[in-house]
Amino acid sequence: MTSKQLDRRREQSAAAHAAAERTRTTVTELENRLRTNADLTTQQKQALRNAEAEARRLKRALKTQARDKDRLEKAHRKAVTRAGKAQSKASALEEKYGKSLLDDLIRREKERDRASASEPPTAEPAVEPVSPALPAVVPPSPAETAPPATSNPPATSNTARATAARRTAANAASSAAATPRTRTPRKTATVDETPAPATTARRGAPRKRTP
Repeated sequence: MTSKQLDRRREQSAAAHAAAERTRTTVTELENRLRTNADLTTQQKQALRNAEAEARRLKRALKTQARDKDRLEKAHRKAVTRAGKAQSKASALEEKYGKSLLDDLIRREKERDRASASEPPTAEPAVEPVSPALPAVVPPSPAETAPPATSNPPATSNTARATAARRTAANAASSAAATPRTRTPRKTATVDETPAPATTARRGAPRKRTP
């Protein structure tokens, strides 16, 4: 073989190797892309399945909420009706209680008024008369009966003085007896009486003087 033929065959072999390498590189790239595509497909399928499961769950939740809403609305209507009936019953019972209480109070007041009207009027308690105190005759003290040391009056003057003292005491007693008696309440605890006539009697009492 000539050198030209060898060069040509070498060039052809090199070109073939380069083409084969390019094809292998292309195959590798495609294989990688296929794997990536498969992975993405798997992930997206899983996401779709998850989304479908979530959608089914949400649909079931919506149906459950709709059933609960119907049930709660029915229960609410029944509760409102029962509350209205209970309030009406309570109002009626309260009104009856108020009427019965008012009737009872009116009946008691009528009975009390009739009883007070039928009772006889109470008489006032009798007041006991209080007799005025008579003047007390106080005997002369020893100092008054003691004779003075300087004068010696006659016996006639002593007799006249004794007579005047007796008349004064008799007049005081008669005036006290003639005084009208005044009624005082029974609850009076003490009656202040000043023995004014006694002082007069004491002052008018004769002094015994020895001659």
